[in-house]
Amino acid sequence: GALGVGIGSDWAVLGDRPPLGGVQIGAWQTFPRMGAADIDPYGRAILAREPHMPLAAGEGLQFVARADEAGLALTGACRYRVTGVTLPSRGWTLTVADRSDRALTGPEAAALGDADMVATELGTIAIAVRAQVASGNWLRVPPSERFSLILRFYDTPSASGVERLSDEALPRIERVSCG
Repeated sequence: GALGVGIGSDWAVLGDRPPLGGVQIGAWQTFPRMGAADIDPYGRAILAREPHMPLAAGEGLQFVARADEAGLALTGACRYRVTGVTLPSRGWTLTVADRSDRALTGPEAAALGDADMVATELGTIAIAVRAQVASGNWLRVPPSERFSLILRFYDTPSASGVERLSDEALPRIERVSCG
């Protein structure tokens, strides 16, 4: 009884994301303390009920986007373009996830990494994010469904100063068209 009410109220208050320590950079959000030894009690509660393991503070950074640059929810009914620079790192990945920020699995799984990319002449990235096949760098998303994007940087010196990063430090997510 009381345990169920306590767990239920934790879930209602916390949801899938910690209430404290978030850093917003453009469309991307990160919780840099989630992988730290001194994580807050709310972050611990979320990690205790989830099957995923965050990157440790020295391993890298994870950013999540649930909306485009205009603040509109990401949906497979629309086409997007992810463009710009990436943080200096040993490597990075961009993964399609469900609305709870869990990477899609099985035939729906979709991800790209720095090794998969064809960079532009300026050394920036340009990725078509859409349900339909696209030429060049393409990341498949579920048609018509809402989704999130998870951008991970591994072994990046930016991990210690994420709060000071500007919006231009990460790629932009621009809606190209819908319908």
